[in-house]
This record gives sequence, C-alpha cells and structure tokens, in this order.
Amino acid sequence: MLLDMAGSTSRPALRADARRNRDAILGAARQVFAEEGPGVALDRISSRAGVGRATMQRHFKTRADLVRAIFDDNFDQLEQIAGEAGADPGAEYERILLATAEMQARERGFVELFEHGGFSEEARQEIGDRFLSLVAGPLARAQAVGRVRSDLRPDDTMLLLDMLAAAATPVGIARPADRLERGMRLVREAIRAEGAARPLA
Repeated sequence: MLLDMAGSTSRPALRADARRNRDAILGAARQVFAEEGPGVALDRISSRAGVGRATMQRHFKTRADLVRAIFDDNFDQLEQIAGEAGADPGAEYERILLATAEMQARERGFVELFEHGGFSEEARQEIGDRFLSLVAGPLARAQAVGRVRSDLRPDDTMLLLDMLAAAATPVGIARPADRLERGMRLVREAIRAEGAARPLA
C-alpha cells in the first residue's frame, strides 16, 4: 500500500485473474490472522487462498506488505462508508468511528501484527496521519451542524478507538459479553453535542 499525506492510494491496475488472486490472499490473511494470530506462517495464508507461494510473493513480497495492503483495503471501505452518509453531514463521522471499531474487533490479530510486527515508526505515523485526514472533515461537518460536541479533536478519535479496542478484548471476570456493543453506545452518547455539559480540558 502506497500512501501519501493527503490519504490517496497509488496501485497499478491488475488483470482480472491477478485481482482475484490478490483479493483471495487478502481475504485469507484476514481469516488466518484472526484465527491463528499474527505469527502464523505465510504458507498457511497462501494455502487458504488457494494460490501458490510464488503467486503470493508476486503480490506481497513481505508480511509487512500484506498487512499494509489490508490497511489499504480498510481505508477504501471507510471512505465508501463515509460517502454513504449522503445528505446527513452529522452521520458521517459517527459511521467512520463505529466502522473502524468493528474492524479492530474483527481483525485483532492483524492489528497486533501491525503494532508489533517490525513496522517503522514512520510507517505507523503515515497510516495514522491518513486516518486523521480521513476523519477531520467529517468531524468538522458534524460539529458545524451541532451533531458532535465542539471540543472534540480529530486525534481524540484515536483515543476513542483505543477505548473500544479494550472493550473488544475477550470476555472474562466481570466482563459482560456485550461489552463492545455497550462501549459503542457509550461512545456515541459521549461525543454528542448535547452531552457536552462540561468541556474537555
């Protein structure tokens, strides 16, 4: 995945068969990382995708390339979700926030790999900057129409996502099974303008 600071992607056009192989590899990677953890052998992914290791390496030379491609596809999905808000500018930010939280919960294995899999600080910052660029406009529009509290900053989104990621951890003692859903409801209430009786410091 090639990113620029404006959040655009640059990917060469693929033939139909190559696109199918790439999509199959990404789908398999999501499943295998979720099931077996971030350290799983890449051969397990190519086998699940039904392609040879050589085909996989033509698309993704390293594990890091594969994980960044998953992020790229996730950004594509988030941009589409934002566009689906249509005529309701207040809904766009909340849709992006909750969709990202759901992605984190669904793909904890590959998120862990991104955080601890040898990516440079520059690479993590690049993706963080792209995400903040994605949410800044929708947040400003939601604030302009009084849907979201005016003292919320774009980088607060990362804090909210960290909180929801913690809520998505496996259940245990005193952890209700619906904690993620409850966490999402609490976050929606917390960011709404009418709930901002006391401004953030």
